[in-house]
Amino acid sequence: MEGSEIIIDLIFLISAGFLSFVFYPLWINFVYKFQMGEDVRTDGPLTHLKKAGTPTMGGLVFVGVIALLTLIFNTSRTQTLLPIFVASLSGLLGIFEDFTKVYRRSGLPGFLEYHFGALFKRPSLITISDKKMPFWKKPLAYFKEFFRILGSSESSGVQSHHKIVMQGMLALFVAYWTYFKLGWDYLWLPLIGYVHIGFLYPIIIFVLFLVVLNLVAFTDGLDGLAGGLAVITAVGLWVVASYLGYNSLSTFTATFIGALLPFLYFNIFPARVLMGNVGSHFLGAFLLMLAIVMHREIAFIVMAMVFLLDGLSSPLQQLSVKLTKKRLFRMAPVHHHFELLGWPETKVTLRFWLAGTFFTLLGLFIALL
Repeated sequence: MEGSEIIIDLIFLISAGFLSFVFYPLWINFVYKFQMGEDVRTDGPLTHLKKAGTPTMGGLVFVGVIALLTLIFNTSRTQTLLPIFVASLSGLLGIFEDFTKVYRRSGLPGFLEYHFGALFKRPSLITISDKKMPFWKKPLAYFKEFFRILGSSESSGVQSHHKIVMQGMLALFVAYWTYFKLGWDYLWLPLIGYVHIGFLYPIIIFVLFLVVLNLVAFTDGLDGLAGGLAVITAVGLWVVASYLGYNSLSTFTATFIGALLPFLYFNIFPARVLMGNVGSHFLGAFLLMLAIVMHREIAFIVMAMVFLLDGLSSPLQQLSVKLTKKRLFRMAPVHHHFELLGWPETKVTLRFWLAGTFFTLLGLFIALL
């Protein structure tokens, strides 16, 4: 990277940080005023009960800052336009899910339940073995039951199978656009280079998008955890973008880092604002889209390993309880398992950050081979 390019990246990073830091106090006061706080799992660590009512949807600020600066000053059809579009749509899906958690305290339940009643119903137990159920309804029943088991807390009014359908439509768009519009049908492998895999490519992208989007959301359970891991991973991708000559993407990533740092200031323990699904969905889509545009999907999987392992522990726990009646962990996601072992929340977060730093450096090494 040339000196002028470094200066441009730092200008965007500092500008995004400044704007984000200005808007966060305003947003925190707004959500406090309208009681848009987060619910807390009653079966979790007792130390988390005091988090109840902490303002949520904090990701909306850094999403807005990143989108604003990118669309005005750093729009590139070949590098930044697709990632910001997909990440912003993912954030919109997160906003909808977040709002279903807090809308009853905001005075709008009548309007939303009247117009979107089906989405706000609590999921009911499905008896798949019911002999009266027509055979043609059973695939849908299995689909709903599977994602109900793997789904997040019922504090969200949106049922799990509704969420996966909406996310699947976005994942399908990414797979379609990269394969049919951009003509990408190859993966980059370390020491080997580009390997053409044909129609397997959009299938891999589709699955990877759904996995990353949901596992990053599962990881967002401790103060500063997901945000800190995202900054660490983004720094690694920033280096990759600079090294490979993706200048617009490099500036884009610097903007992301700058906008996220003030969020971390307000989100580290004890958090004054939580990210919400608007933030976690944006993070997952943003980081993955960077890797896709640079054709470093394999390296990204290594960089995001803490996200993936921590998030994966939740559906694995659900499946284990459903199939064997036994828990794999004291509580899932696994960051709560360590809390129940006696680790303070800050200790878990810092050690996960350290693990994230290691995997980011390892992924960076792989990406540059």
